[in-house]
Formats: sequence, C-alpha cells, structure tokens
Amino acid sequence: MAQRLTYRLRTASFVAAAVLVACAGTILVSGQAAVVITHGVSMNPLYHQGDLVIVARAASYSVGDIAAYDLPGKDEVALHRIIGGDDSAFVFKGDNNQSIDPLRPRGDDLAGRAVLHIPQGGLWLQTLTSPPVLGLLAFALLAGGGAATTRHRRKRRRAAMSRHISTRPATHPALASLLPSLRISIALGTILAVAGVALGVLAWIGPLEEPTTSQIKNGTRMDFSYTADVGQSPAYDGTTANSPEPVFRKLANTVDVHFTYHGEPGTVSVTAELSTPGGWHSTVPLDGPATLKGNDYEGSIRLDLGTLEAKAQAASAVTGLPVGPVTIAVTPQVTTVTGAEFRPKLNLNLTPLQLTLAGAPDTLTVTDTTTTQQTALAPRMLGLNETRISAAAARVVSAVLLLAALAIGAIIMIFARRTTPGDEGAAIRRRYGALLVRVHPMPAPHGRPVIDVTTFPTLAKLAERYGLLVLHWSRSGVETFVVQDENMTYRYRAGSDPAQAEPQPHLVDVQP
Repeated sequence: MAQRLTYRLRTASFVAAAVLVACAGTILVSGQAAVVITHGVSMNPLYHQGDLVIVARAASYSVGDIAAYDLPGKDEVALHRIIGGDDSAFVFKGDNNQSIDPLRPRGDDLAGRAVLHIPQGGLWLQTLTSPPVLGLLAFALLAGGGAATTRHRRKRRRAAMSRHISTRPATHPALASLLPSLRISIALGTILAVAGVALGVLAWIGPLEEPTTSQIKNGTRMDFSYTADVGQSPAYDGTTANSPEPVFRKLANTVDVHFTYHGEPGTVSVTAELSTPGGWHSTVPLDGPATLKGNDYEGSIRLDLGTLEAKAQAASAVTGLPVGPVTIAVTPQVTTVTGAEFRPKLNLNLTPLQLTLAGAPDTLTVTDTTTTQQTALAPRMLGLNETRISAAAARVVSAVLLLAALAIGAIIMIFARRTTPGDEGAAIRRRYGALLVRVHPMPAPHGRPVIDVTTFPTLAKLAERYGLLVLHWSRSGVETFVVQDENMTYRYRAGSDPAQAEPQPHLVDVQP
C-alpha cells in the first residue's frame, strides 16, 4: 500500500508539473508572454541582477508602465519604464539611468508589460535549465514512466476480481500502527509544512528591500561667543570681557566674535546687518568666503564698534532720524556642498556706553530645526500587528520550517518501515500487500473443492503463476487468504488454532 501511495503521489506530481509546463509553454509559444532575466543596474533599486520578470502583452500602454522591447540586431530586450510618448513612439528610461533610451519603439513592437517579479528567480531558472539538472529530470521522468506502466497493468488485472471489495481506504499496516502514538508528531510536521509554505510564498513574491521615505532632522549647529580686551579695571574681575557680559566702550571699542560650525562641509561668508528703530538698515561684509573642509569649523571676526556707530550716525545725519541703539546681527552664511543654506545670527545691541547681547544666553547657540525627506531602501517587513519579520529572515525561516517538516516525515516513514508486525497476518500484509485485496467474508462456494495450503508463500506463488490476486478477510481473530481459479479454491488461514480448526475436505501441501 505504501508503494501504491508513492506511485499516486509521483503520478500526481508529474501530472501537475506537466499541466503547468503545458500552460506556460502555450502562453510563451503564442507570444502573449515572455520571461526576462534582468542584467545590469539600469532598473535599480526595483530590479537587481538575476531577477526574473514575466511580461505579458497588453491592449494599451501608458506612462509609468514598465515594459520590454526588442533591441535591434540582438537576441535581447530592454526592460525600462515608459516616461513619455504614445502608441506611435514611446519614450523609455531606466530608473537608475541618467539619460533616456535612444530607441522609440511603437506599441506593436513591445514584448509586454511587467506583471510578475521574482527576485533572484533568473538565477534559479538558469540553474534548473542547466544540462546536469535537465539530465536528472529526464532520468526521473523515464524511471517514473516505467514504474507507472508496471503498476497500471497490475491495477487493471486487479479490477477483474473486485467483487465484494470493501470501500474502506486501505492503509499501510505499519503506518496504521504508528498513527496513534505519533499523532502529535504528524500534526507538528503538517503545521510546520503549511507554515513554511505560507511564509515562503509571502517572502518570495516580493523584493528583499523596498523604498521608504523618512523625515531626517538637520543636525547643523552654530555656537557663538565674543571677547574683548578691557585691561585691568574695577569693572571686570579680569582683563577680558566674555559673553554674555556687556562690553563697556570706555574700556574697549573692539570686540572679537567667535563662531564654531557643526555640519556638512561647504563655504562660509560673514556679514554684519546694522539696523536702527527708525527703519534704517545696512549690510557690512566682514569676512569670506572661506572653505569648510570638515564637519567642524572655527572662525572669528573683529567688530570695530566706533566704525559701525559712525556709519549709523552718517545715515542719521542724512535722514534726520535719531540714531538710537544700533542692532548688530553678525551673520555667518553657510552654503553646504549639497546646496543647503544655513544663516544663524548673533544679535547685539550697541549704544554709546556699551555693547550687550540681545536676548538670553541660550541665543548664543543656533540650531537648524528644519527636516528633510530622505528616500532609502529598507528591509521589506512581513507580519501582523506587533509581530513582524523581514523578508530575508522569512525566507530563511521558511526553509528551516520545511526542512524540519521533511525531517519529521522522514523519521515517521523510517519507523513505519522498520516496525515489525506482532502477528503472522500483519507480516503477510506487510510483505505481500501488492497481491492482497480486502473483501467481506465469503462462504465456501458449493461444488468447488477447497484446498488449504500450509504456508502463505505457497499461496502467493500460486497467485503469481496464474496472474490472480489474493482475496483477504478477517473474522473472529482468524485471517483468511483465498486464491480462486476457474475450478479450485486455494486457502490459507493465519491466526487459527490447528486443534480447533474444522476438518477440511482436502489438506495438501502444494509445491509450485
């Protein structure tokens, strides 16, 4: 029975494979679809080297579709995205290419639109279609065909003697004896196999990575400070005034402004923006441009307070507006190598008596709080709610689950094959299962001699000699095996007590 089950599974596998191959072959030969194995990097990050893409013809194509067209003079196609044009002349471009394709194919010249993507499927297809693998498949098909022919003949011969055959499905006796004790193992193997297949399908139908957009907070920062040499005086504890202290102009009329930049490399230019409450304003260049070679840069400029105040007074003389306090905004303008701009300001108030910081001490640090959107490839995740796993890990886990299920199945089959039946009838069913047909108990036919043979191998040889099957039934702990030809019935009983056996009309030992 195990051989019959193996045969049926093998036949079903061959039939399913043949149907799939026939359907795929019909579609491919008709030209309605084509298989494309990707090469190069023109469609990164969507497609990678060795991916398999199925393209199918469509009634119409539109901008944004990924389609394939034949390359003149080559047995190859280009698989790129349509970015313009119409059915008379489409414009193509690879997602990773800087320029558009030189060819302008028509809609009728397109091999098809991408409908299925199997990451790394091209590598698997090339392996499966290699000469060594094809040779092994051919050998397996020939071996399976020979086995099918032999068993098919037995099946037809068996059908001629199918009277009173029980409709209960037969089971391998050793496996049947194991089912109660190994029910948990069988259930576990089934669960692992189903989980492995389901997880494998989800993991392989898409890429390992997919584009994601994230908000990146800019970490650019500018730290300001200022110092002035004030000499020894009761106004300060030392000889230097440091930010955020005021600078008294009777002691110092020049101030050094220091700035430390943290961010991307680029260039920096420093200006001072002057303004008064009356609305006057002016910009005074102070330094630069200077090159920022690293992610950190330190610079300093000197403010001549008298010169800046004189500029404001000159404007007041012309406009008639009062000078008032002058606001000085020291602005290092940074332009990074990526084109981003950063314009922090240090605001100072200038009066005839002193220079003070406009604002709290924390204004000495200016941080760029803008955020930018960044698109990058991230692992494709699978799962529900809080339980998630990457596609790459899912492929490995699915393979492990399937291998575990196969291992459990192999162990069960090994135990089933090695289990020794505990009685003669079970031993006969195990060894001669291909010859046996279970039927309902049958009475001895009237007018036909019944010959009891002393060993079952004798009965088996009689059945094989005449091309017959052995009818088998069990009743009251006695298993009966019968071979019937046209004029004679040969019988063997297993499990009966010879002392209690009823007298038989003939008792012979038939030697074939």
